[in-house]
Amino acid sequence: MATWVICAGVSQSSELGEYVRSCDEAASVVFERSPVRLRGRMREDLAGACVIVGEGVGGPDPVNLAAAIAADGNASEVFLALDSTSGSMRSRAKRAGISQVITSADFAARPASVHQGQRGTRSGVPGRAAGEEALATVSERREGVPVIVFVSGRGGVGKTTLAALFAASAASWGLDVAVLDLDLAFGNLAALCGVSRPGDLAALAGGIASDEALEQAGARAGEHLHVWGPCRAPEYAECIQPLAADIIARLTHGHDLVIVDTPSSWGDAVAGAAQQADRLVIVSDERPGAIPALSRCGSLAVRLGVARTRIVRLMNACDPRRRDESFVARAAVGLECAREVRVLDGGLDLVELLGAGGMAELVASENPAALGAAHGLAALLKELGHLPDAEGARHALAGGGKPRRLFGLGRGEA
Repeated sequence: MATWVICAGVSQSSELGEYVRSCDEAASVVFERSPVRLRGRMREDLAGACVIVGEGVGGPDPVNLAAAIAADGNASEVFLALDSTSGSMRSRAKRAGISQVITSADFAARPASVHQGQRGTRSGVPGRAAGEEALATVSERREGVPVIVFVSGRGGVGKTTLAALFAASAASWGLDVAVLDLDLAFGNLAALCGVSRPGDLAALAGGIASDEALEQAGARAGEHLHVWGPCRAPEYAECIQPLAADIIARLTHGHDLVIVDTPSSWGDAVAGAAQQADRLVIVSDERPGAIPALSRCGSLAVRLGVARTRIVRLMNACDPRRRDESFVARAAVGLECAREVRVLDGGLDLVELLGAGGMAELVASENPAALGAAHGLAALLKELGHLPDAEGARHALAGGGKPRRLFGLGRGEA
């Protein structure tokens, strides 16, 4: 029978106690509100117990207390329970010898974990969500299926629109495209792709049982286009983030191309997606402040081990009447080996069609943003050796508009 010692405020202590007992009915749970007494008892009657340090206790910061207990060496495992956390906090905790950081999202996922018989720690009590366990066993990718990931250093640059344009263009060329929205709490990529009722990735909070289970969590946006994400209940987002790498790998099993959209704030899920990318598309624009954001984003990608030759600088919403070469040169600093893609401003037509759910119509139009996105995608697929043998793909690679009619000019060509 495992003994668990909980040191937290009153409300969190009760929640943590229920959490432990729901997963191991035989567990012995001890509550100790004093950090000083806790460390003393860990040297005596509670030696060898598992410890959960939470918030709401006077004295040292919870992470410092948990680190001190871990350093004492009297606990078999030490867990830190926080309302919310971040990738940097998890890294700090790991360096301090803390076994795992758990959050309120893990508590929310408890019923699914218990129902499916998941056990997260060596003691039989879930100190980590089921998704965190899955992080250690990422599925093998299917060879020959490109993964294109969109990232940015700030919001509002049109990253999600471009991801949708890339996906819809590839689908129109006959590729079976999987699109993943890693803005798991508030993403709207599914809506841009024309999905009226997105799937729910929160259904995978207990772990991905099979590729078939993953398929059921997505939504069809067209004959060759499927979309995954976000979570219908935003509070489940953190449960799914550790699964991102496995989801991306599994999506290659049944599709010809995987496109991943990400939030502008980078976390572990975005970092993992960037590392899996065959092409990491860093989206920027020409507004003031664009170059510092682009530089920080590119530097982070390189530190994560992404080769510069796998990075693409995509300048979005460009003014077709000018090209500031000095701006382009400054944007390339540190990313000189990266390909540059330039997509023109799509104007009001782009906004209106997207608002009306007309992505398919937009891709088939002469809109400059749609044409630029299709050309950029075709160039990337050509580099990767996966440009489909389709007239639309070949025409997009050539960089032209839609084929002219036999008599007269197309709309907007006069």
